[in-house]
Amino acid sequence: MRKLLIFTLPFAAGTLLCQFVLHGKWRILVAAAAILTAVLFAARLHGRAKRIVRIGTAGLAAGVIWYTGYAAVFFAPMEALAGGEAEVRVELLDYAEETDSGARCKVKVVSPALHGKAMYYGDRVPLLYLEPGDRIRAKIKYYSAATLSGEESAYFTSQGIYIRLYASAEQAITGGHAGGFRYLPQRLAKRLQDTAAGLYPADTGGFLTAFLTGERDGLDLRTSGNLSKAGLMHITAVSGLHCGFLITALGYLLLRRQKLTALLGYPVLLLYMVMVGCTPSVIRSCIMVGFALLAPLLNRESDGLTSLSGALLVILAADPFAAASVSLQLSFAAATGILLLSPRVYAALQEYRPRFAWVPRRVWGLCSGVVSSSLSVMVLTAPLNALYFGELSLISPIANLLVLWMVSWLFSTALIVTVLCSVWTCFVPLAAVPEYMARYVLWVAGMLAKVPGHSVRFTGPAVTLWLLLVYAMLILCMLSKDRRRKYIIAGIAAAVCLIAARALPVLSVGDSKLTAVAVNVGQGAATLLHSGDCTVLVDCGSLGGTLGAGKAVLTAMETYGWHSLDQVALTHYHEDHANGLEELFTQIKPGELLVPQLADSSDQSALQRETLELAEQYGIPIKYVEIARETVDMGEAVLTIFPPVSEGRANEEGLTVLCTAGEFDLLITGDMASATEQELIDTYLLPDIEVLIAGHHGSKYSNSKAFLEAVAPEVGVISAGAGNRFGHPAQETLGRMESAGMAVFRTDLHGNILIRVHRS
Repeated sequence: MRKLLIFTLPFAAGTLLCQFVLHGKWRILVAAAAILTAVLFAARLHGRAKRIVRIGTAGLAAGVIWYTGYAAVFFAPMEALAGGEAEVRVELLDYAEETDSGARCKVKVVSPALHGKAMYYGDRVPLLYLEPGDRIRAKIKYYSAATLSGEESAYFTSQGIYIRLYASAEQAITGGHAGGFRYLPQRLAKRLQDTAAGLYPADTGGFLTAFLTGERDGLDLRTSGNLSKAGLMHITAVSGLHCGFLITALGYLLLRRQKLTALLGYPVLLLYMVMVGCTPSVIRSCIMVGFALLAPLLNRESDGLTSLSGALLVILAADPFAAASVSLQLSFAAATGILLLSPRVYAALQEYRPRFAWVPRRVWGLCSGVVSSSLSVMVLTAPLNALYFGELSLISPIANLLVLWMVSWLFSTALIVTVLCSVWTCFVPLAAVPEYMARYVLWVAGMLAKVPGHSVRFTGPAVTLWLLLVYAMLILCMLSKDRRRKYIIAGIAAAVCLIAARALPVLSVGDSKLTAVAVNVGQGAATLLHSGDCTVLVDCGSLGGTLGAGKAVLTAMETYGWHSLDQVALTHYHEDHANGLEELFTQIKPGELLVPQLADSSDQSALQRETLELAEQYGIPIKYVEIARETVDMGEAVLTIFPPVSEGRANEEGLTVLCTAGEFDLLITGDMASATEQELIDTYLLPDIEVLIAGHHGSKYSNSKAFLEAVAPEVGVISAGAGNRFGHPAQETLGRMESAGMAVFRTDLHGNILIRVHRS
């Protein structure tokens, strides 16, 4: 009986319940109920069942109690500071990273002394030039780490970060422990990353840096998109794969001496764990590898599930908030799939070996191992990928088959060459070897990303129901005793159902004169317009969407079967309307970019320059809408783009877009305020419209009563992020729309909003 496993699973369940469900007195009640169950209910049982119930309920109670106590000691004191200001002294725990408005870094608060880590935000100078161990004194304002943009979030707390610090005055460097032995792993990781960045070309250098250290900042959008679509992004997240490669390489160097590898190799593995950031996946791997290495030295057999549960217990004991980490959940789900399902799938594949006797034994064994591992991982991680990323790669088993046979050699070669080149420049010519190996991986990812149907995006209930159906069929197949042909039949049925699920949205808009989609990009704006064979996008930006504006637009286009963009119109140059363009352009090249021409506008000139440079980089023609209106024919609809009617800030110098299909009119005003709205209706004769994409995300300063009376919309669509810090949409705006008799739809409440104009 695996007692550790029986205890750990309820322990983890208790921490998750406390994280997402239980609060206050409910935690005490659940812990008490678990203890009473162990005492009273288990007393009626006997033997094995009795032990299982007692151990399991003890684990649940322990998880709830441990989380509650840990939160009271570490999290609550920091959370209580939110909203306050103070002068603090912090010590950098790692190198800072650049942000849009400065830089940020993980720190510990030295004075006043606080338990746990914090995220410090400050100016680029001097933060980007400091080392781990340096200390800074600054006046800061405290912000909650459990709330982001008005929504509860476990993004920071799952990493052990319990408060955010924003510097509000000059930062003073006050010494510290920089250069000390404690921060040696961080310095080694930085040296490795800098060497890789200078040694390899930009595309392969970014990939190899991520592959060796897990640092993905150097990955360009095209590369990361291809890796994600092909199901190969996992090789850039340091995990058991990398730890296994490292120990294997050390084993060969030590002539496969098991005890010597355990004694010398494990300290090296622990150093590597700290270098790459002690993420849950690498901690799990190190603990499991430790079990495997040390068990023979202690004359014990290594048990995979026991070591896996031991790793989970260690991580949650050190920080129960880590239970909410996406990295931890994916890592343990993948490891569980490999341990429980992979041997069975591998055995099933071996039954077909006689039919493929012509395939060399080693090749068959390698292919069977990769396919069985890939399928086993997919079975348990698919729901998590659907929940957190809204996407599931169907082609990942093929991608792994084409790539995993050589990534161990790539890891060893790249690590050795990069380390040697960081010390002796004479080894630089050897960098060509890992570079060409990396190019092969990127080539495979790029080719597979172009395969139709390479992934499933969970954009509606039909695809979600398909996933539930697949699991239901899988469970039935596992429980039934029929021949293995049942899996083939189930696979065919799943494929047919998937085709049907993906075809439904496409068929639903196929007979429309005009289809408009207000894409849910969070706090931002993106509107797709489609008629005939023409598709136009108006704006593409977000300040915090789950997917990112570019990916959200691509997902919506794929949902409805639109594969090209004829034009992209940008109402104005603000991040929440334009920062998704680069991600979009890496996948689709529009026929034309329509923008306002703004020569003297300081608050948007930088983004204007970046946008124009981006269009030039991807070879996209630019058309400025300056004085006269532009008319674009799109299938059975007509697009009219009005030039700016006012001067001043970016919001007032934007374009207005009117889409007309017969007697139907849809109007997009960007972020213009009520005064500019008045200038618009004074300058141009606008028709009575059916749909208004509400100005400025429903701000109280837009969508004025006079404007609504002038254009008389029947429906208002508000694109805003849930719980955004701007308070969009404002109650005043909602009140004006209600008074105007408008039906109101919101992306923060309804997701993507689909508007169809039927042919009469």
